[in-house]
Amino acid sequence: MSGAEHSGHSFIGAPRSAAQLWAGARRHAGRVRSAGAGSRFVGVLALLTGVLLVAGLVTQMVLDRRLTATESIRERSVAALIAAERLRAGLAGADATAASNVFAWVTLAPSSLSPAERRSFYDRVKADDFYAGDHSGDVSAGIAGDLTGDAAPGGAGDGAAGADPAAAANPYSAALRGAETALLDLREIDPGACDRARDPESTHCLMTRIATLIPEYTGLVAAAAANTRAGNTVGGAYQNLASDLMTRSILGQTDQLVAAYGDRVDQDYRQATSGAAEGVLLGALGGVLVALVGAQVYVFRRTNRMLNLGLVTATILVVGAGSAGLVLLHGQGERLVTAQRSDYVPTTLLAASRTLALQARTCEFLSLISLGNGENADRCFEDAVSALGYTPDGQPKGPSSGGGTLTAGLIALPDRFAGQRAELGGDLGRWLQVRARAVATLQEPPPTAPAGDSTGTGAAGTTGPTAFGRAIEGTLASPHFERFVGGTDELLAQGTDSFAAELRAAARDVRLLTGIVVGAAVLAVLCAGLGIGSRIREYR
Repeated sequence: MSGAEHSGHSFIGAPRSAAQLWAGARRHAGRVRSAGAGSRFVGVLALLTGVLLVAGLVTQMVLDRRLTATESIRERSVAALIAAERLRAGLAGADATAASNVFAWVTLAPSSLSPAERRSFYDRVKADDFYAGDHSGDVSAGIAGDLTGDAAPGGAGDGAAGADPAAAANPYSAALRGAETALLDLREIDPGACDRARDPESTHCLMTRIATLIPEYTGLVAAAAANTRAGNTVGGAYQNLASDLMTRSILGQTDQLVAAYGDRVDQDYRQATSGAAEGVLLGALGGVLVALVGAQVYVFRRTNRMLNLGLVTATILVVGAGSAGLVLLHGQGERLVTAQRSDYVPTTLLAASRTLALQARTCEFLSLISLGNGENADRCFEDAVSALGYTPDGQPKGPSSGGGTLTAGLIALPDRFAGQRAELGGDLGRWLQVRARAVATLQEPPPTAPAGDSTGTGAAGTTGPTAFGRAIEGTLASPHFERFVGGTDELLAQGTDSFAAELRAAARDVRLLTGIVVGAAVLAVLCAGLGIGSRIREYR
């Protein structure tokens, strides 16, 4: 092959220059002008059809993204957040129940008693109505019962004769099982493996660490229960270690999970309520109207007919679909904003308040274990109560102090929950007042035993209640904390159901709008084709 041939061959597929493109465009425009009117009408119809289809496709893509974000709020991000809240509440509830089951009972008996007399004294204490917890059965069966919720029925024990506390549901095991179920649900909602090298703080790594720490926690609780049954005061120390592990490590990891999934909810909310969809819809509507009006003007100039029925019908369809779309998108955004304000915000605040209350309950019991000398437990209690927005004596903090999660949650509740709002705040306040009376009781000086009475019994041979016993009795017999937790659970269930219903309705609005856009685009193309097609047939 010669050099010239090679050179000519090399330019066959080369890009044309700007001058060549401009010359080609001018030749094409000249051919269009020299063509008949029918051919020009075909070009107008093709251009108009392209504009309608592109506008419909772009709008549908934007609406699909908005629908995906709306459904992701309910099916993924909020579902994960609810599961994380359940996990946190279950763990905090298990710790509160475990702390209530372990008290330093050895301090209730005078040290001068013999082991047999001390054992009898413990048995009488455990038979009292205010005693909480499953301490029946032998040690091994009791530990298994604490960890699994099942205990050997009828086992010989150191509790009251004929009593079978294991027959009732073990609250500690139930709370722990609920937490483990929530963790499994969370792994299904947010599947994936932990990559410690790339992202050690990912939600998957957090879940892995929580699952690793739970057995360590249950082992400490079992050790606390075993030592308490044996009458060893070290049981309280084991429970302190378990609660410290729960508060500092396990609940700390769970708080990070809740925060991460809360950020995902906020991200999906921003995408589902952003003005991008409205902007795209307005832009597509404006472009299509310009194309339709231009086509109408062209037909009028060529045919001297004022209106083309097909183009007029297509214009009406586009304007109607665009107007309906703007109304539906605005309504969907308002629905999501209202649901966030009326359901999501108070629900998340109440869920956090429930966990804080359970943490305060744990610290309350740990303080009782230490006979009022546990500074760390008292500080833990005060911090949790302060985070709720209350003072230790049951009074709401003033606005100048910044409030707390419960006070903010109660304020955020809609007016239809006014009665429950008052009951919830009242129950928490009365529980804190009971706690304040228990603290005052523990500060009372011990009674002086009569001369010659080394057992702490009176003349009638009965044991008078100690300050510790009266503090425990008042704390455990008070129904206010359980009412508070039950009322919070009821409000959480109602808020979650209402929020899910609003999200489903918002998703239906976007699906309806998507159908309207697709239908309007197809009908507009058909109407435009019929309107301009009649003009094409006239010029054939």
